[in-house]
Amino acid sequence: MTNETFGSRSPRDKEEIVVVGGSAAGLFTAAQVARGGRRVRVLESKQGCDPAARTLIVTDHFRSQMGPSAQESIVNEIRRFELFTDGRSAQVALSKPDLIIERARLTNALAREAQHAGATVSFDTRFLGLSPNGNGLRLQVDSSGHRQELNAAAVVGADGATSRVARAAGWPPVETVPLMQAIVRLPKDCPSDTTRVWFVPDDTPYFYWLVPESADRGALGVIGEDGRNTKRAFERFLEKKHLEPLEWQGARIPVYKRWIPVRRRVGNGDVYLVGDAAAQVKVSTVGGIVTGFRGALGVAQSLLQPGRSSELTSLRRELDTHRLIRRTMHHFQQDDYSRLVDLLNASTRKSLGEINRDESTRLLWNVVRHQPRLLLLGLRGLLMGRGR
Repeated sequence: MTNETFGSRSPRDKEEIVVVGGSAAGLFTAAQVARGGRRVRVLESKQGCDPAARTLIVTDHFRSQMGPSAQESIVNEIRRFELFTDGRSAQVALSKPDLIIERARLTNALAREAQHAGATVSFDTRFLGLSPNGNGLRLQVDSSGHRQELNAAAVVGADGATSRVARAAGWPPVETVPLMQAIVRLPKDCPSDTTRVWFVPDDTPYFYWLVPESADRGALGVIGEDGRNTKRAFERFLEKKHLEPLEWQGARIPVYKRWIPVRRRVGNGDVYLVGDAAAQVKVSTVGGIVTGFRGALGVAQSLLQPGRSSELTSLRRELDTHRLIRRTMHHFQQDDYSRLVDLLNASTRKSLGEINRDESTRLLWNVVRHQPRLLLLGLRGLLMGRGR
């Protein structure tokens, strides 16, 4: 991978698609658009492809998105979930395993795929701003300490939840919540193919998780709302479980509250958002790899075949369903979680194991069909949220 400069411009510069941010969603977008025959350049502010490590869990849908190269980033497979709350527990066996992936490996694989498809990756290049020009868009960048300009027909913002591209094009900022994660030695009683989830509403409206990444190590994490309080609660939880952090990982995760239109017209050019920049995160589980890839595919479709993208329409429905689930559970108290676990009968657990989290509408329908009392519990959760 070489760092590119912008010293000379060809007459076809106006046709170039520029992706700002070497994120997973950005590189996936670049590969898709380059395969479609368009000239693509990725701008990455870091000096090389050196993403921060983070252990992630995704559904098996990730394999079909990535194809054969998926295996490079997979470090473990999960075949069972154990849910805990207030002394109660429930197990869910998965018909298709969830996948534990390492983000740095994934990003490196995606960067190679994008370049193999024909995209150019420009490192040490920071996006400063954009403005319209006669044919499309003019970008101001800092390339290795030198201010330069670059012309593009369209720009894709893949630069995270605090996207500079989104701000420059007029999108409002997205709300974020803190994710904290510690790599720990896997407890002896935790199988390496089993993810554990704890619902502790006094600590967080989300949950704690322990995701094994190997036979002896796992990622213990939590999502909260306030960084300081979440850190304190997390430290108490680590102490309670007698776990010592080997290393720390963290991030700010965007909160999906409503569909963010992914395209804006700026002068004669189009600006798009993908991944975290567009809050394309399942707010029920705060997972964003599969949905970010779907957003990237939808934007690529729009760039290659202008018009309404069926992938983006489907993604919007998916994210809205996860938002409904989050609204239902966000104000659950301990008694509600206890009742939730008690209501997970054999048929409900079977549905949870056979239908993955990236088919949320189908999953929700089947779960409620097998256990109608969950609908009443969900309606109670919605009413609790409205009263606050």
